[in-house]
Order: sequence, then structure tokens, then C-alpha cells
Amino acid sequence: MLRNPLAYVWPIVLGLLVLSIGIFLTEYYELAYRYQGFDKILHIVGGFAVGWFVISLFAREFGLLRPWVAVLAIVAAVVLVGVLWEFAEYSAQWIRFSHPLFYHYFHGGDLVDTLGDLLADLAGGASFALICIPGLTTKSDVLSSNDQSK
Repeated sequence: MLRNPLAYVWPIVLGLLVLSIGIFLTEYYELAYRYQGFDKILHIVGGFAVGWFVISLFAREFGLLRPWVAVLAIVAAVVLVGVLWEFAEYSAQWIRFSHPLFYHYFHGGDLVDTLGDLLADLAGGASFALICIPGLTTKSDVLSSNDQSK
């Protein structure tokens, strides 16, 4: 049975907002040309939004997993979406003349840009997962628990 559909609204709204800013407003106001790395900020926020959507979609299942496995699953889902996005950007070159408007708004950069985009997606998804998965401990938490056991 499906969960409450309202649980998915905010991550979808954030994702659509990132897409709208990233595709249309960035081009209209030339934000990517004015601000170096602006697209990386959008990829970080996009990775955050995808992570949010994934955790809201599979919240019950993530509750059954060990925290590090849940983080790994969220990051893997974010990276998968990022890779599919980059494949779509890459494939836009083949429709440059048949669909010039799509190409104009969707073509990607070179290898360095693609790898930077994927790293930014990963950073956004990992930061969301590390913030939102309960039960994660830091190294200092582990060390302090060992000190108390002595």
C-alpha cells in the first residue's frame, strides 16, 4: 500500500524548483556565466532533493537497515540519478539539429564538468543522508563510549 502522498510533495517541489532554476532562470539571467560554479550549487541541491525523495519513498525500509547501509543506499540512488542526468546531457549532442531548443537548454560540458557535477550530486546526497539518518555515530562518539566502559 502506498504511503501518504503528501510525504513526497516537498522533495518533488524542491526538485522541480532546482530544475526550473537550473534550466530556465540560469540561462535567462546567464547565472552560470556570471558566477563560477553556480551549476555545482544546483547539483548539490539536486542531490539533496533526490536524497530527500528517496528517503521519503523508502522510509520504512531504511528504518530496518543499519544506518551506514541506509546512507550507502541513499547515496547510491543519488549517484544513479546523477549518472542518468549526465547521460541525458551527453546524448543531447545527437539531437542538436533536430531539437535545437532541447539542446540549447540541456547540453553538457566536458569530462571535467561531468565529473564535477557527479561529485556535487554525491556531496548533496551524502550530506542529506548523514544529516537525516538517525543512529549514525562519529568517531568521537565511539571513542567516548570506549572510555566510559573502562
